[in-house]
Amino acid sequence: MAEEEKPEEKSAKSKEKGKGPFKLLLSAVFLIAGGGALALMAIPGKQKDWRLKGPYFYQLAKEPITVTVPDNSQTRYIKFEGDAEYAAYVEKYVPDREVDVFYRSFLEARFQEVASGRNLKESVIGHQRQLFAEELRVRLDPIVFPVHIGSTRNPLDLDSASGLRPGVSHLEANFRGLIHEHVLKVDGSVPSIQLDDGPRIVFRGDEDDLRIESPSGATLFVDVTHFRDSFQGEVPVGVHGKLRRIILRDAIGQ
Repeated sequence: MAEEEKPEEKSAKSKEKGKGPFKLLLSAVFLIAGGGALALMAIPGKQKDWRLKGPYFYQLAKEPITVTVPDNSQTRYIKFEGDAEYAAYVEKYVPDREVDVFYRSFLEARFQEVASGRNLKESVIGHQRQLFAEELRVRLDPIVFPVHIGSTRNPLDLDSASGLRPGVSHLEANFRGLIHEHVLKVDGSVPSIQLDDGPRIVFRGDEDDLRIESPSGATLFVDVTHFRDSFQGEVPVGVHGKLRRIILRDAIGQ
């Protein structure tokens, strides 16, 4: 005859059966939570948006710039006041250019270059005024948005990692690529340098105006005299924005 279960044994079995579904539920919860955590770890970090922002505006000539023109045997002149409309990664980049001790001199000298060969009619009257403003935009763009090598505040500073900086002829270069889209590929063991996938140039280390080219043929000049021999890798290179328009608020011929 089968032995009858005692009441306390029945109670213990009943509790154990009740724990079964609870254990399964906890297992499911931990499985889902763990899977969720793994899924979150698998999602790559959101890439920073490096598109240019704007338009922004800034007063380029805080004081009138006076330029002598050819009229009447160089006895006439024009006074300019103007604003820049621009796009940039950071709005304050253009106001911060004032920190560069050479900036204002470069800016005024370029104004002089563009305006000095034009007579009054070609500078301040009607349609010619708009053409003049467009030429100013093209010629001033490398002054307002110079090429940087690496994460430098001043464009002529040395890149802290590689020791590179723009060369002596940096204002004559026609490379105008954005800094978050282009790199200098440097191999300190050779040593050599190339702009993106452009021609690879071997250098000695005493060149302060080394000319290199992009794949499209755009030129860039690099000073390698402070190059760190041990450096090998890629260095960001390019500009931080673009001039969109020069607005001549006042251009008076006298």
